[in-house]
Amino acid sequence: MLWQLFVTAPLRLSVPQDGGEGQVEPLDIRPDLEALKAAYPAVEIAEAATGHFDIRVSLDQYLDVVRFLKDRGFNYPACITAIDWKDRLELVLQLYKLVVGSRQSPLVMVRVDGLPREGAEVPSVTPLYPGLNWHERETYDMYGIRFQGHPDLRRILLPDNWQGGHPLLKDFVDKRPRRPRLVRHRDTIVSG
Repeated sequence: MLWQLFVTAPLRLSVPQDGGEGQVEPLDIRPDLEALKAAYPAVEIAEAATGHFDIRVSLDQYLDVVRFLKDRGFNYPACITAIDWKDRLELVLQLYKLVVGSRQSPLVMVRVDGLPREGAEVPSVTPLYPGLNWHERETYDMYGIRFQGHPDLRRILLPDNWQGGHPLLKDFVDKRPRRPRLVRHRDTIVSG
């Protein structure tokens, strides 16, 4: 089949099981999380069934906790996004700790829950992780969360003159006129 031409087999690495040269040890981030809990006792840390760790922080501790994790070697931000829970917003930052000679660390998700659905503001982590610049812009564009201290907080996906709200909020209603849908039915085009 044609699709089989594009499917590649996963990369398999040969890792010696005898502890010899080249063995890749799994990365244990528990000492980092224990140090985080000692430094910030109000932080809630839970291991999910999937193996990742949820770190729930208050808005006032968010930037300090992210800075602490970066200083502990969490050097790869995967993404930043938000969740609309209808009555509140939750900000989610995903981080990994990548160390040469180790396996990838488990995913760490730093969560700030209880943000207001309108007028939410959080400190930008772009000064710590410049690669999150566009992630924060997208979160602003789609959810309306403003990132204080962001170097260039403006729309990234929607036009600058967009007035229709934030499309990933659950109460978003697209008020643009609907375009007619053209459907090809055998040899004629039907408008519907």
